[in-house]
Amino acid sequence: MKKLTRHFFYHVGAIALLLGVFSCKEEAADVPGDFKDKVPENVRLSDYSNSSITVAWDYIEGATSYTVQLLTTKENDSPIPSYTTVSKDQYQFTGLDEARGYYVRVRANFHTAASDWVYVTDEQKRARIMPKYGFVTEDFQEPELYPNFPEGWENHEGTRKKSYDGISDIFPSGEWLMPNMYLNSAGTIVHKNGEWGLMMKNNVATYLEMNFDLPKGASLLSFYYGTVTQTNANDVEGLPIVVKVEYSIDGGNTWLSLGDDLEVTTIEKQYFQEYWLDIKEPVRFRIGKNDSRARLLVDDIAVYHQ
Repeated sequence: MKKLTRHFFYHVGAIALLLGVFSCKEEAADVPGDFKDKVPENVRLSDYSNSSITVAWDYIEGATSYTVQLLTTKENDSPIPSYTTVSKDQYQFTGLDEARGYYVRVRANFHTAASDWVYVTDEQKRARIMPKYGFVTEDFQEPELYPNFPEGWENHEGTRKKSYDGISDIFPSGEWLMPNMYLNSAGTIVHKNGEWGLMMKNNVATYLEMNFDLPKGASLLSFYYGTVTQTNANDVEGLPIVVKVEYSIDGGNTWLSLGDDLEVTTIEKQYFQEYWLDIKEPVRFRIGKNDSRARLLVDDIAVYHQ
């Protein structure tokens, strides 16, 4: 009888233990549902460069960590690779291909479960991100740089234009109209790239203008600009400089603005400007300044086409 009682209680205890385990498993299985909708909010592209993508989101109370994944297609479930960041509200992917399209998603992790995924979006659609360009469309292709651009005034045959006199000068990219401007390589020309920079005269309004057409239109225009020096009284005391950027599709007979005027407001900064375009016709560009007392420097003009 004692042996039977021991066996009886042994089996009853084992059954109770198993029931308890299954009960706990059922409860644990229900836990993810509690957190499924507790997803990261304001998931966004916070920064990008030629080789990196930085994503950020709002802090979630109770989350122990976040999993951040990089994908190559918006339908893909295989990340390249997967990262978990603890107690942070942003993550930077580095070492990326500058012209490859990526998608990014984030979920919040809790002690016993994880939330649904939230994607970085652009206009409510899963965003395709290229490190070099930021958000791009699904059919976006990297623009192609025109031959002999960027034009940075470094390569030149014969005598360069070295005074405000003269109308034009010829470079590998083509002939540029340069009234009231010339090229300078002095060490005080701080905002130039390389040895040479183009400087525009003070107290006059003038344009640096292509005297040629780019035959395949343009999908992107960019250039650097700023004051000529940080020491000359004209540059220091003559700000702001108003900068105008225009294009022509009829051989320079009429010009259209590419947007609001730009301004140079400090001698400390080298400015950079780019315009995404959809110009299919042959096109030429010009960059001008107002009659500011300060002098404008322009360098590394780049034009791309599809």
